[in-house]
This record gives sequence, C-alpha cells and structure tokens, in this order.
Amino acid sequence: MNNSTVSVPWFEKEKRVFKNPLNHHAYIFEGVEGIGKTVFTLEIAKGFLCNSLPGAEACNQCQSCRLFDQFNHPDFYLIKPEEDKKQISINQIRKLQEPLYESSFLGSNKVFIINPLEKMSREASDSFLKNLEEPPENSIFLLISHRYQTLPLTIKSRAIKVNMNKPDNKQIKTWLNLQTDHKSKIETALLLSKGKPFVAAEMVNFEIDDLRLDFIKDISELIKTGNNLLEVSEQWPKDPMTMLLRLEWMSDLLMDCLRHRFLPGQNLTFQDSDTISSYLSQHFESDNFFYLLEKTNSCWNLFNSDTNLRADYQLQSLLVDWIESVGLAR
Repeated sequence: MNNSTVSVPWFEKEKRVFKNPLNHHAYIFEGVEGIGKTVFTLEIAKGFLCNSLPGAEACNQCQSCRLFDQFNHPDFYLIKPEEDKKQISINQIRKLQEPLYESSFLGSNKVFIINPLEKMSREASDSFLKNLEEPPENSIFLLISHRYQTLPLTIKSRAIKVNMNKPDNKQIKTWLNLQTDHKSKIETALLLSKGKPFVAAEMVNFEIDDLRLDFIKDISELIKTGNNLLEVSEQWPKDPMTMLLRLEWMSDLLMDCLRHRFLPGQNLTFQDSDTISSYLSQHFESDNFFYLLEKTNSCWNLFNSDTNLRADYQLQSLLVDWIESVGLAR
C-alpha cells in the first residue's frame, strides 16, 4: 500500500480550492474523526510537494510524487503521538527546527503535518506557536483537528480553518462498495457509523452485527436487573475502540427515548433497540434521559481524550447512574 491507495472523493470541492497558488503557510483541517481528513491532507501534502503542477495538485509522475507514494519523501514530515504515548511532546516539535529552517532537498516546498493538533502538550504547543508566527519560506503546515474548539486561540488565529463536513450516505455507500467484499454488512455499518465513512469501513471488517446484539443484550440486562454491572464494567474497556462505540450507542438509546417522548410516530429511532427506548420513554421522566445523556457524553469525552483514569472504574460509575435513573429494579 502507498500514500495514494485510498482516496476521499467527497472532498473534491475542498480539494479544488488548493489547486490554485495559495499565499498562506498554515491550514487547520477541522471536522469529526473518521471522515477521511488524514487521507485528504496527505493528498494535499503530495500536491504541495509536487514539482510539476501549481498549488496543491499532484501530477503523480514526477520524482517527488513517486517518493511521496513510497513514504520516502525527504521534504515531508508527519508528526503524531509516538507509540505508547498520548501526546505530541515538545521534543518532537524541537526536532523540526533543523529541517524547518534548512533548504528543501528537492527544491520545492517542505510540508509538515501534525495529527491531531489537539494532542500537542502545552509545552509543545507553545514551542510550535513560534514557528507559526515566524514561518520559514516554502514551509507549509497542514494541521488536522478532530476537536477544533479545544485548540488554543493563539494557534487558531494564525492558521486558515478548512471545514471538513461529513459526506452523505449515498457517497459513503458508493465508496464502501469499492473498499470491501463484505457487501452484506454495509447497510448496518452505514446506519451505526453516523456519516463517518472510515468508521463504517472498520465496522464491515469485524463482526458488527454480533457486537450490536451483545450491546443490546448487555444494556437490557443492566436496565432490567443490574446484575451484570461488574461484568460489563470489566469487559467493555478491554477493547477501547468498541467501548467508545458502545458509549455512542448508549447516547443513541437515550436520544431515542427523547424522540419517542417529543417526536412520536416519526420512525426516527434505531429499530433493533426500539423496544427498549419505547418502554423507557413511557416509564421515566425526560429529565432522567437528559441527565444520563450528559453523563454518558462526558464519559465518552473522557475516554476519547486518553485519560489516565481507570476505564473500568469510570464506566462502572456511569452504569450505576443508569441503574439508579432508568433501572427497573431500583
């Protein structure tokens, strides 16, 4: 596989903007995780490094393009958290200083991607700010952010924000059909991924149907008896990715309870958990759902920010809130 193996056709409008010569040195590509911002930014980086075409358009034939596709371009730098680290350290930013102020090897631009930008430590962010304030000639910063609102204003004010929106379901479905042989799983993945094509692509490659059934079984037992509290608290955190997905499904279930309450008869709920959400909406107050929604989303944010707190303890606390607020055996 090389850097040009996967493409994101739903960002063609954004890509056209970069085909013209641009005068700025820093761009923040902002949007939810899982929609293809990284792939898009790599395409833009390749274009900025190409020696043959203007702007950020790549010819795919010159030496620069070939080196980029082979992950071997001397003027391209990708900065992300090191293995087993949760943040981008100040040492990683300091290592950029030498190549940043040297001439490019191939006589064109030098491109630096930081992914994700919000993972920089406070010290790293302060150090990087100096580079944004006094950018060397022909150095371009492509900055990826999943949580733009958390970035320091000092950095946001020195970069152009590029909004990256979710594609529509038709675009995702067309793309998924080209990415996988598991055609039977596409509809389920499309429904559960909520407009995030790369999340959907991951879903079709593991047993998403079984995972969803297990989730409904677990949450049903938790609401009915609460007897599986410790088991769920221990099992779910063993796979961080699927735990975040389960927390999203918990939020979806609460939203469905509110839809039953305020938008009855519009068929806007997840059908496989509709029995649960319909029952809860009839037997508990809306304030309970709003309270749990806030708690569940806070828990999701906590885990998504790579907290050092023990996941099983935090999840157990959330599940206790669920039992106390909507449990049938309370």
